[in-house]
Amino acid sequence: MKRIFLSPIKEVFSYYRENGLKKTLSWFHSKDAPVIVQFAKYAIAGGIATVASQGIWLVLCFTAFPAFSAEEIGQYRDLLGRIGIELRTLEMESLDLSDDVRARNSTFANIWGWVFGNLVAYAVNAIWVFEGGRHNRWLEFTYFTLISGFSTLVGLAAGPFLIKLFGISTGASQLSLLVTAVLVNYICRKLFIFKR
Repeated sequence: MKRIFLSPIKEVFSYYRENGLKKTLSWFHSKDAPVIVQFAKYAIAGGIATVASQGIWLVLCFTAFPAFSAEEIGQYRDLLGRIGIELRTLEMESLDLSDDVRARNSTFANIWGWVFGNLVAYAVNAIWVFEGGRHNRWLEFTYFTLISGFSTLVGLAAGPFLIKLFGISTGASQLSLLVTAVLVNYICRKLFIFKR
């Protein structure tokens, strides 16, 4: 088991010693890169898509679909204050939202965040990470979206469940969505959607 994980890393370091940094980094421009480099590219692409979807989610949770408790907003205010950003008092702080309302609103915000993040994820993965060709672009996008939707639904079910059952924070429940999505998406996209 240890060999399965260490072998690709040794391959990259060996290639680096023989060819130097510039040539090794050129793998990031190639779709024929070793699996470990491809996974690193996938992680970067996922980071870009996550920033897109979570950015939409966060904005919507603070505006159209209030989903944070006054305590959570206070924590965000303290965190932002440490880096010199002042968060003004928000109307939603006086709403005293129940766990059910927070769970529902977080779900609605996640759906909109997912739509935007899925488009960003597909574009970055199709252009930079994986090689298409197993299916035509429309079918590829459809499969990509179905897999992304499935992993998001699993995460969406877990997040509100955790909020309602344990009363955990909205932010902590969001982590369950992210972990689920990363694991399910990479495996399914690699094996079923893209050629390599």
